[in-house]
Amino acid sequence: MKSVLSQKPKVVFIQPPVFDFALYDLFLKPYGLIRLSSWFREAGYETAYINALDWEDPATTKVLGRPKRKKNGTGKFFKQQYLLPEQQVPLPEEVREVPRRFSRYGILKEVLAEQIRKARPDIVCITSGMTYWYQGVVETAELVREHAPGAHILIGGIYASLMPEHAMRVTGADLVVKGDNPDPIKTYLADKGFPVPSGLIPLYPRAADMTGSDSGFWGQGAGVIRLNTGCPLHCDYCASDLINPEFRKGDPGEAFTVVHELYRRKGISHFGFYDDALLVNKEQVLLPFLEMVIRSGMQISFYTPNAVHIRYIDDESALLMKRAGFQEIRMGFESASDEFHALHDHKFSTDQFHNSIRMLYRAGFSQKDLPVYILAGLPGQRADEVENSIRIAAEAGVSVSIAEYSPVPGTPMWEDAVETSDFPLAEEPLYHNNLFFPTEWRGQTRDDLQRLKLLARETRL
Repeated sequence: MKSVLSQKPKVVFIQPPVFDFALYDLFLKPYGLIRLSSWFREAGYETAYINALDWEDPATTKVLGRPKRKKNGTGKFFKQQYLLPEQQVPLPEEVREVPRRFSRYGILKEVLAEQIRKARPDIVCITSGMTYWYQGVVETAELVREHAPGAHILIGGIYASLMPEHAMRVTGADLVVKGDNPDPIKTYLADKGFPVPSGLIPLYPRAADMTGSDSGFWGQGAGVIRLNTGCPLHCDYCASDLINPEFRKGDPGEAFTVVHELYRRKGISHFGFYDDALLVNKEQVLLPFLEMVIRSGMQISFYTPNAVHIRYIDDESALLMKRAGFQEIRMGFESASDEFHALHDHKFSTDQFHNSIRMLYRAGFSQKDLPVYILAGLPGQRADEVENSIRIAAEAGVSVSIAEYSPVPGTPMWEDAVETSDFPLAEEPLYHNNLFFPTEWRGQTRDDLQRLKLLARETRL
């Protein structure tokens, strides 16, 4: 390892591969890593990027073929199914019994290893997604230890924030970072003799990270943007306020600069919003941003993979979203039961939902543009409540999708999930995967869930 006192230290940011039964790229980008890289660059670090989910990697393409992709930058990743016993990663017996193949998504392991070896990092920052994707983080950390011995390993992201002790134990990382708080990173860097970046991690990446030769994650067909960080709501089933306890209002001008640079210099015209609360404070942030986009004349398409809050939709926001190029408005409907919302999230009333849908139709959106999520599989939730929600939502003229509940450590609903599940959720994150239906009970069985998913699918035909 280079002397951190005599040379410019190098940080390598890694998006790890994913192990799961299914994975689809719905604007899946490591936005946190991109912001973090700007923070390190401002402090004088050399930065580089390794994207193990790179669906264009030529070496992997030669072996696995090119994944099917869509024009809007979404699509499939490289996929290796575990068909033979000797190929299996260590899995609990219940995982082997799931009637779908457990797979590794991303570039070949040997390609990832070679990229790590060539990078010669002083520090490696590995991001993490779902808790049940932790095996990709473990694999990446092991490869760093093997091919970049002496490099300091820092792990952050969703899994690291929700299960830091588990992450530290299974990865052997030097530091596990919870949420967006930079103080532990600063303390660690200072203790090891590295330069210490100042201030908070920026909400937006710098232009150099978007357009330089090492722009890494930005160059693949689609971009992502986040106006605000965190969410002021505190829903029982959601971890947003655990990962970002403070809601930070964004800057519409800076957000517009990010989009404009990617559009002008990289030709990216499809963007997914990463906001958990896109419409909160919309008069100060979202609406001015949309007006800038409209005035610029850029031909852009926007998408909302995280869904928006129905209660904040009004005629002005609906019209501006349509004019600015929104191709869809995904919404978190969750349930048609006012009792559900009073108990779990205080999001909206059913009357507000119908009013919002009428406003979106007036703005020019149609049924196919308005998918709504309905939650199913929550601890103690009954199938008839979900069925009633599907029917009420469909009558309003939207497309319905079932969002299957995944237990999330640290949320108010977590303890109920642990108590009611037949799986050891607290010990093994793989069981958080909704494919196991970990909170099944007699009031909502696997057969019920399959029937509800078919009913919801009918609304999209």
